[in-house]
Amino acid sequence: MRKTVISGLLLLLIQFLACASPLSVAAAQESDGKILNSKPWPPLPNFESLDDFGRGYFPRPVYEEARTQKEFDVLEITYASDGLPVRGMLIKPKAPGTRKWPAIIFNRGGNGDLGRITDSGQACCRVNTSCLDVADLYLFAKAGFVVIASDYRYQGATVKRDEWGGVEVDDVLNLVPALKSLDYVDPERLYMLGLSRGGTMTYLAIKRGIPVKAAAVIGAVTDVKAWVDARPEMGLVNGNQYIDGFANIWPDYEHRAEEYYRARSAVYWADQINVPVIILHSRTDRLVPAAQALRMAEALQESGKVYALRIYDRDGHALPKNRDDRDRMIVDWFNRDWQSSR
Repeated sequence: MRKTVISGLLLLLIQFLACASPLSVAAAQESDGKILNSKPWPPLPNFESLDDFGRGYFPRPVYEEARTQKEFDVLEITYASDGLPVRGMLIKPKAPGTRKWPAIIFNRGGNGDLGRITDSGQACCRVNTSCLDVADLYLFAKAGFVVIASDYRYQGATVKRDEWGGVEVDDVLNLVPALKSLDYVDPERLYMLGLSRGGTMTYLAIKRGIPVKAAAVIGAVTDVKAWVDARPEMGLVNGNQYIDGFANIWPDYEHRAEEYYRARSAVYWADQINVPVIILHSRTDRLVPAAQALRMAEALQESGKVYALRIYDRDGHALPKNRDDRDRMIVDWFNRDWQSSR
């Protein structure tokens, strides 16, 4: 009798979940991209307080302009993605006027807490570059764009479970409805920019059909397995202080590792990159070898895709020494009339 009652209760529970799940999923999808709240970004620290990396990343006048500018609001936002609250950044004009502004979706690099774009309360430094990201992205706002970025969903207790190109790609896709909810943004002129791991996220979002007109990547990882093999000291497979490690995060890694790597490596599916992409890289990049850019360009060429490639000599990972030229090329790429040229 007891077994019969328990079986009946289990059946009722299964039936309830079967009915409830589609409703909860639908509710989550309906809220995706909704900006839940926003608050002003903390003031950027003085140039003198930056570490050697920060002071070498920007000339003082460029950084100080970004720190003291009054034309744009820099906001930390929280928005909904798959029913979860996700933090991010929004840079918008204080007085947008009646014009519709084009917008850039920026995909940050790093994993876990490394490379986080939102303020963590730590001093701005090489491993916490949020203040430098604000200054960098301000330059694109100054060039005429609204800028939005996700910090991805892995924070707090889940921070070391970052899937590095898994479900958190949804957090990038859900920035599109967030932008479309802003009446000063032109929904027909959306673009995307990715740095390092953010380049991988850019290619994945394009593969999944994100409606951007053009994209740019800087120091992008395009063959994850080759990159990990070249830099085993990073501990990305077995874990480090920032991530539990692919072998511990990706289910059944022992048997499915190749599947996971290829799914995140754009060189294997360049035929699905149906957005014009400009690839920027440094020949002397010590974090992501330039071969990653060269292989991607070759794959795009073989697939007959629209792309441009620029390899700079003797620069860092984010191309700080060539920032002016880097930004000019990206802005010119985004401002092309792609509709009439295809």
